[in-house]
Amino acid sequence: MRGDKKLFLNNIKKVCERLEKEDDILVVGHYDADGITSCAILVDALRYLGKEVRYMILKKLDSKKIQVVEEAAAECVVFSDMGSGQLELLENSEIKKFYIVDHHPPIKAHENQLNPHFFGYDGSIDISGSGVAYLVAKTLGKKDMAHIAVVGAVGDMQDSRGRLMSLNREIMKAGIKYDLLKVKHDLRLFGRQSRPIHVMLTYASEPVLPGLTGNKKACIEFLENLGIGIKNPDGSWKHYVDLSFEERQKLATALYIWLLDLGYPEDVIHGMIGEVYTLVKEKKKTELRDAKEFATLLNACGRQERAEIGVEICLGDRDKMLKKARTILQKHRKAIKEAVEWLLDSGVEEMSNLYYFDSKNKIDENIIGVVAGISYGAGIIRGDKPIVAFAADKEDPSLLKISARANWKLIRRGIHLGDALRECCKEIGGDGGGHDIAAGARVPKERIGEFLSKLNEIFGKQLKK
Repeated sequence: MRGDKKLFLNNIKKVCERLEKEDDILVVGHYDADGITSCAILVDALRYLGKEVRYMILKKLDSKKIQVVEEAAAECVVFSDMGSGQLELLENSEIKKFYIVDHHPPIKAHENQLNPHFFGYDGSIDISGSGVAYLVAKTLGKKDMAHIAVVGAVGDMQDSRGRLMSLNREIMKAGIKYDLLKVKHDLRLFGRQSRPIHVMLTYASEPVLPGLTGNKKACIEFLENLGIGIKNPDGSWKHYVDLSFEERQKLATALYIWLLDLGYPEDVIHGMIGEVYTLVKEKKKTELRDAKEFATLLNACGRQERAEIGVEICLGDRDKMLKKARTILQKHRKAIKEAVEWLLDSGVEEMSNLYYFDSKNKIDENIIGVVAGISYGAGIIRGDKPIVAFAADKEDPSLLKISARANWKLIRRGIHLGDALRECCKEIGGDGGGHDIAAGARVPKERIGEFLSKLNEIFGKQLKK
């Protein structure tokens, strides 16, 4: 395992010794699944110590949002899953005292900043924001949120190579040790727990299953031809988790052959199989039982601007907040479905080193990155170039929200989206950054043509290295 674990944990210990002395703490988290879980883990640990803790979830951290944090007038602010890229803004703010618990590429060091990059770890694959938060919580004496950290890591696509790795894997093992998680090699289609099996296939999008996705009748026939009924002996709908080991093998093999016959790239097909993470204390056949489904529920809360509901679910609410989250999830799924359908009709533009599309106010900025990511699995684009998508910035009409996505094959060839967007914004204007596989930016609307040309040039250089 790369990275210096001993030095990293020692750094966490030193920062936690200072954090333990604080009170009147505001935890500020990012609005995606990793940010929501990070926030919840830190709030839980600090409350465990008897601290007065509030929390706030933000979509982005810029000068305007820092002003909102300042107005909260907390004695101490802990930024989770954000802050490392905005350190200079924070240093020039009126926030009295702050800590940063992040995994995004940092600009520079700070005595109260915890970031794995300083110790040789890659924050896009070795450990998520929620993972760093868990290591803080563990140091503070709260060890029972490893499963929530795994949900955050999965939500941050850190299992996209088929399994969690490095420090993420150690946290996963802690979840197993404390009887919070079970892990096995299995089919990774969304809806394994919560959807009847024919519905799981009907709504498959990563990857799309041509001839099956969107065609419930064809999915039922496909299963029946394999000898797999869609109902249990008691008449209830059969879910994937109801299948026997032999039935699961039969289904996985049939899907593999189905996609192979259609000419799908082998890396896309192999991506269907890998580790799945079951939260064993959650109710069977619910969204919270499977880490991927749990993360999707949290992402929906964040993208639909109700992230606080996700935080409360992570903190244990299984009644009022869970009901609200399920309603939000339905709305979120509908928005994504309509967005993908629009993209299938409209198509994408192609440059020598990237694909791109302008959502033309048809796709909300909160889900533009999700749709860009789905475009690979949905067969809208090939996996040979990064995809760049842009949507109107709801808060500033002079800006465009940019979301870029890649796959691991491109990363292995040299693509680093975060570096590319950061470099591009320095020259063109705007603010950008992120991980190698997923990144974002905000750029002046009138300079989008220059931005795309420059980004295409940068990607070309990365691919030649």
